[in-house]
Amino acid sequence: MCRNKCQLVRITFFWRNSHESKILPILRHRSTDFLLMSMLWNPSSSAFWLLIIMIWVGLVVVYQGLILPRVKRGPGGRLSVFMLCILCRAFAKYRHKFVVVGTENIPLTNDPGGLIVVSNHTGSIDPLLIQITVPFHIRWMMARDQMWPAMDWLWKVQDIIAVERDGTDTAPTREAIRHVKEGGVLGIFPEGAIAFPSRELRPFHPGVGLLVARTKAPVLLCWVSGTPDTNDVATSLLASSRSRVHFLELIDFKGERDMAKIAKTLQDKIAKVSGWPENHEHMAPGRNDADPFLV
Repeated sequence: MCRNKCQLVRITFFWRNSHESKILPILRHRSTDFLLMSMLWNPSSSAFWLLIIMIWVGLVVVYQGLILPRVKRGPGGRLSVFMLCILCRAFAKYRHKFVVVGTENIPLTNDPGGLIVVSNHTGSIDPLLIQITVPFHIRWMMARDQMWPAMDWLWKVQDIIAVERDGTDTAPTREAIRHVKEGGVLGIFPEGAIAFPSRELRPFHPGVGLLVARTKAPVLLCWVSGTPDTNDVATSLLASSRSRVHFLELIDFKGERDMAKIAKTLQDKIAKVSGWPENHEHMAPGRNDADPFLV
């Protein structure tokens, strides 16, 4: 009996020693971690503020070294436009299965000098699809009555040129010419409104020829297709589609002064590539009140 008790004591002693040798280091390690965390997350400790400073310095280094160079190379060289383009690009890829063709015709700089971007008009999403594809900021012409006050921040970010639908105010045209002559990029939809029925071209207004002739700027010609078949702004932006932007060519009209000839040449080039029929009925000003983007 005594012998069995001695053996039990030895076993118990051995078990306790072996487990204490494993548990004690773990407990000591955890207590050290707890002490370190309590020091780091205590606002009254110097370790806490040292950690905050290190995190702040790290964020500044990442921004200056990785993000800022990309912002400067992006549209307008502004962080607000850069972030907006990233979000819109992700949305377009997911929702609209967005595809781009003819990127070799796009100037690969965020400062291409005076340039006019001309496109057919299929929906309110068109300017967004074009903008997220190019590295430079496009200043679009837009109907004033569609510049909703709740979206003032967006109009300011995009530096929109407000246009009256009746065409009585010539100030927007003068501002557009000045902008291009000073090295800016202007965006125009010379059909004047969203073309309906879809998959056809309406006559290009001679106003686009006037801007090209006055500024002597090259034209980046685009063909947009596959967007949602609607004239409603929200549906155009949110409905799923298989949208496509084809940058056809960069055209220099070399001093051509005939406004009508310039407009017709641009229209014919899109008609030839797209194969869409031409509807010779002009889009009347104010006919499509849902469309905010006009010449």
